[in-house]
Amino acid sequence: MNKAFIEKIVADDIRDGIILGEAILAGTPEKELFSYCAGYATLAKDTPMTLDTVIDGASTTKVVTVVTALLILHKRGLIDFDAPFTNYLPQYEAKLDHVVTIRQMANHVSGFNDFVRREDGQRLYYAEDGATMMKNLMQLPPPKPPSAHAEYACWNYILLAQIIEAITGERLDDFCMREIFQSLGMDSTSLGKPRTDIPLERLAQTFGTKRPGEISDYIAFRLFRDGFRTGNAGLFCTAHDYAKLLNCVIRHGQYDGGRLFDEREFAEIAPDTLDKTDGYRRFGWVIRDNHSCDECFGTSLLHSGWSGQTIFLDVKKQLYIIVLTPRSGDYVRAKQHRFDVINHLFLNL
Repeated sequence: MNKAFIEKIVADDIRDGIILGEAILAGTPEKELFSYCAGYATLAKDTPMTLDTVIDGASTTKVVTVVTALLILHKRGLIDFDAPFTNYLPQYEAKLDHVVTIRQMANHVSGFNDFVRREDGQRLYYAEDGATMMKNLMQLPPPKPPSAHAEYACWNYILLAQIIEAITGERLDDFCMREIFQSLGMDSTSLGKPRTDIPLERLAQTFGTKRPGEISDYIAFRLFRDGFRTGNAGLFCTAHDYAKLLNCVIRHGQYDGGRLFDEREFAEIAPDTLDKTDGYRRFGWVIRDNHSCDECFGTSLLHSGWSGQTIFLDVKKQLYIIVLTPRSGDYVRAKQHRFDVINHLFLNL
């Protein structure tokens, strides 16, 4: 493993203003194998980036909270992934021309589509206030029929979050805190806002936010601000805490002290080689990304966040790799370089 290769990638990206800083952590359920931190966590450059920096997780929220919560509910016999989602969401009022299942929503093949826009360029359900937005979400039908082709949409995970709340009878953040974060010992992790016991010097400032500890996703920001919960974004987590979740998945749902889910649930997300299409998913987890090395296809799961995060695990090698950055520049270069780091570590650890 060539540490200098990784250091140069990170240093060049910081120098060119692509990222403010970076935290990298890799290991197995038994031990940490590699860690590296550089740069800063905030625009003010007064807070160093560390493995314990609490960063806005953007779309990694989807697999850490919603997918994991759905696997837990499935283990308890409370949800059928191939049932119509409307079975679990009676407050959804739109007339549907096609049956849409939980599985289709998790895999972004449901027809709910963020790329179909209004005349003003906004998403069909968007509103400045969370209450109007949630009302729109419950009244609008998917603009396309379900298909085999994935079209990534936060819409799916906003509705899935409401389904989890309807089944459990409690707020998504409360359920995740008790059933996932506390169970796994993710002591710095929360949903919607950073934990109140996290000091300011541990908070990162991610792309498009006004201050450290703020949600970068403008949809999730408005929903949480106005008293609602969503699972498309809004996670706050550290490299060490992500590792605890990834180790649980690597161990097929097992953690020290219990299980979040069983083998039957792991089979829902287990890597396969059925499709090499970029963005192909197994119940929310990405199986194939064009930035990934070919050697990890069929054994790995991953997910990225718009504001600069990628979490990766390989079931065969029992390996996790976490790359967290407060992105401040070009999205394409930032993502490519996160995967350059991941690919290098995967091939050399």
